[in-house]
Amino acid sequence: MRRLIFTILIIVIASFILIPQVAFIVDETESVIITRFGEFQVAYKTPGVRIKTPFVDTVTRFDKRLLRIDAPPTSILTKDKRNLVIDAYARYKIVDPLKFFQAIGSEKQAEAKLGDIVNSRLREEVAQDDQSEVISEVREEIMNRVTFESNLYDIPLSEAQKLNNGISNSNISISLISKVGGERSRIATPEEISMLQSNPKVLDESYEVRYRVPLNSVFGVDIIDVRMKRTDFPDAIENSVFARMQAERQRIASGLRAEGSQRDAEIRAEVDKQVTVILQNAQGTASKLIGEAEQQAIEILANALGKNPELYDFQRSLEAYKKSLTGKDTLVLSSQSPFFKYLETSEIPQNNE
Repeated sequence: MRRLIFTILIIVIASFILIPQVAFIVDETESVIITRFGEFQVAYKTPGVRIKTPFVDTVTRFDKRLLRIDAPPTSILTKDKRNLVIDAYARYKIVDPLKFFQAIGSEKQAEAKLGDIVNSRLREEVAQDDQSEVISEVREEIMNRVTFESNLYDIPLSEAQKLNNGISNSNISISLISKVGGERSRIATPEEISMLQSNPKVLDESYEVRYRVPLNSVFGVDIIDVRMKRTDFPDAIENSVFARMQAERQRIASGLRAEGSQRDAEIRAEVDKQVTVILQNAQGTASKLIGEAEQQAIEILANALGKNPELYDFQRSLEAYKKSLTGKDTLVLSSQSPFFKYLETSEIPQNNE
């Protein structure tokens, strides 16, 4: 019984050791290639359980999803001779695991290799654009061109001539870059390709001739897109630009404050002027009304005196009595004095109006 248990235990342990060496699982998000002592044996692109030779076969897995390359920020000179620090990234996809494995090896190595290709294409493209174009909405077109150029790989003329049909091979793209400047790289026309077949150096005086093949035919990858994360000026230029912007803002602020002070003085002067005019008009109107009132009072008084002089004398006497008979002073007068005219009689003049 003990021997049976011991045998089962050994079988279980052996299974745990041997099964991973014999069978493995291919996930739907990955591709797998099997190598034996470094030599390629087979590739699996579909998910499922696979078998390999234990201890001698090596399983290498590659992600089928989009992968990302974060290139380090690079200082690039634009067409108008201005420096920009561009921080870009690229996304790529492994389309041929075997070529990828043979040409690059691993995803970590791909980041360095493909990063150099993307940075080179980015540098070439930005060198054909002005700084204002790179930092404006036009940069979307620039990055599309960088993506297109990144999917082409330069090969020497000698390698191009070894291909079927030589430089006329359908996989070869011939680009011409003007040595004069001011012209973007372009694809050679059929006539120019025919001239190059006869004499590969016929265009060397005017153009730099580049022979290119698809990137996936060399490295087994496609560059899906290249994008800028940010675009900055170099530190020295950035500080200078910031200082100029600050000075410009201060100049504008000072101008606005001066304009505001001037406007404030103008408004206050206009208000003071209007107040002065209003006061003068009011004083004039008041003087006119007072004069008219006094004139009317005089006319009324004159009319009253003309109709009843005794009433006027009576009023004047009342005023004199009020001022003289205050109760604090002693006044001695003759009883025949005119001052007692209205005190001697009970007759009070009547207004005849």
